[in-house]
Amino acid sequence: MLSLDEKSQIQALERTRPSRPVMPDRPETQTHDYIRHGTTTLFAELDVLAGTVIRRCMQGSSQNVS
Repeated sequence: MLSLDEKSQIQALERTRPSRPVMPDRPETQTHDYIRHGTTTLFAELDVLAGTVIRRCMQGSSQNVS
């Protein structure tokens, strides 16, 4: 038995600076700005009996916009 799902138009983003790590008195933080690397589409297939996942990302638009 297989189950298939598709998630389209996922934005491929990259933060401009690395995250600040978790500290005992502070959660992890990220910058609000990012570099956009277009979009992608994720296909995931679950083999229910075997418990395995097959996944594939398909290239969407590939604009480089800051």
